[in-house]
This record gives sequence, structure tokens and C-alpha cells, in this order.
Amino acid sequence: MSKIEQNYKNLLSVIKSSQSEGDAEALPTIIAVSKTRTLKEIDEAYKCGLRNFGENYLQEAVSKINSCQHSLTWHFIGSIQSNKTKQIAQYFQWVHTITRFKIAQKISQHREEPMNVCLQVKLQNEDPRDSVVFDDLPALAEKVKDLKNIRLRGLMGMTSGDLRVNERSKYFKKLTEAFDNLNHQGFNLDTISMGMSEDYDLAIQNRSNMIRIGTALFGKRST
Repeated sequence: MSKIEQNYKNLLSVIKSSQSEGDAEALPTIIAVSKTRTLKEIDEAYKCGLRNFGENYLQEAVSKINSCQHSLTWHFIGSIQSNKTKQIAQYFQWVHTITRFKIAQKISQHREEPMNVCLQVKLQNEDPRDSVVFDDLPALAEKVKDLKNIRLRGLMGMTSGDLRVNERSKYFKKLTEAFDNLNHQGFNLDTISMGMSEDYDLAIQNRSNMIRIGTALFGKRST
């Protein structure tokens, strides 16, 4: 058994133990975060049954996507500059990091069919990453959902790695509350993209149904 296969089995075990009894039949979607990983590692993950892969760096991702022999669903999970939107629209099926209407608009213009997108939400005020603050979410969601070739699926959020469990859970709950509030306004969202290798179990306990897993699947990077 390969290291990736063993890690995947361990991952599934933790996921199932993290789910509430009513959710046991529906596993969250696992996005294998394959940035800096080789095609061989992606192939091993594919053999485990994984079909969703996440990339942060556009040029690296394009090279892999062009070389990969498998039919996969590719998720862009990195920060987006305007000059990247054309290739992102061409090569990916999901984008998790929409923070501005201008970016969503450009992606829509480069697509012939809807792109699945999540809005990236700022969970902690001190987080320096480009994200949407909670107060601005409804207005941005309203504009994005009306774009011709955009399908607004949900929200994405991250916490910093130095938080204690109870603090992290507090921020995760804020994201699920924002998700519920938007749906009460009629947005019909279906995706909470939340949880990475260090906290996916806690994210699942807070209703995440899409987790982004790198180290816990592939192991620590050699660089």
C-alpha cells in the first residue's frame, strides 16, 4: 500500500468519525491540494478514487492539467489577478477565491458555460489575505449570481494556523451562519468550502461539505 493510499484511508476514517449521525451517508467532497505535487502523486491519488484537485499557482497548474492523462475536476484555490482570469476560465471548473466582482465578471466573459464559484470570506479581521468581509457579502453575492457564466455555489473560508480549537470553531460557525443567512435571502447555495489538513475534522463538525487536503493526503512537502 502506498503512503498516499494509507493517508487516504486514515483521512476517510477521521471524516466519518467527525460527521454527525445524520450526515454519515454523505461524505464531504475532498479536494486533493496538488500544488507542488508531481503527476505521479496525482496519479496515485486518482487510483484511490479522488477526482477533485486544487491548485494555487496558475502556470504550474496549466502545465499539469495539459499533461495529466485523467479526466479530473480542477479547482483554483489561489489568489486571482485580472491577467489570470482568461486561463483560469479555460482550465478550471471551480474557483474558490472570488473576492471582487471585477474578477468574477472577467471569468464570466471568458467562459462559454457557467463556472462554479465560491466567495472567499474574511473570517478573522487581522487576516491579511484578500477576502470579503461579512458585511459586504450580500451585495457581492447579488451581483455575482446574476453573471451569465457564473454559478454561485457557496462560501470559502480559512483560519490562521495558530488558533486554538475553540477559537477556530467560533470562526467556522460564523461562516456557516453567513451561508444560512444568504440562503434565507434566496441564494440557494450548496457549498461550504472550509477545512484543511490541520482542521478538516473541526470544519466537518461545523457543516463543511468541501475540504481542501494537501499534507494529510500527500505527506509533507520535500521543499
